[in-house]
Amino acid sequence: MEISEPIPNRKEILDVGHLQRCFDSLKQLGYRLVGPTLENGAIVYDELTSINDLPIGWTDVQEGATYRLKKRDDAAFFGYAVGPHSWKKYFLPSARRLWRAEREENGFRIIDEKEEITKLALIGVRACELHAIAIQDKVFLEGTYVDPYYKAQRENVFIVALNCSVAGGTCFCVSMKSGPKATSGFDLALTEVLEKDRHYFVVEVGSEKGEA
Repeated sequence: MEISEPIPNRKEILDVGHLQRCFDSLKQLGYRLVGPTLENGAIVYDELTSINDLPIGWTDVQEGATYRLKKRDDAAFFGYAVGPHSWKKYFLPSARRLWRAEREENGFRIIDEKEEITKLALIGVRACELHAIAIQDKVFLEGTYVDPYYKAQRENVFIVALNCSVAGGTCFCVSMKSGPKATSGFDLALTEVLEKDRHYFVVEVGSEKGEA
């Protein structure tokens, strides 16, 4: 699978009030939205129904052996560093039923399970996470044996990346050259900007799917 490169000079301004329209458009295209939300004292990845499910006005404090949430003094939608969850489970579920057996008169027969692929829109993927997904792609798509389930699911994922504006105490993207800006592997990339009298996103198009 080829990793998409940003389309030159394709940047737009999106007022924060229009973000819900983007969510609605993705839903109309059949995507299930997954992104950051608050749960049990952490910012985790789960299904989103609207922008109100985002961790608006919250940040996280991360240091060695420390993770806690803290209220911000603004209404940032994505004002936190990378959370404790990984996107991997949306590409490779921890459990899948590959086949089932049905008893017959003289034994049983094996029936292959039909793979169920869900169209997913991943919201708020950070640059370091894009690098991790690229490594997954290399392992499961570029080797001698291609994983058919991973390939099918990967082709049905729309990625909305988010350029980091907050660094955690345990972040290391600069030293690993994996951030804080997303440079490839996304369909759309957002940069959240909070000014005194305006809140908006700079949107960068990263693929033909994103341009559409």
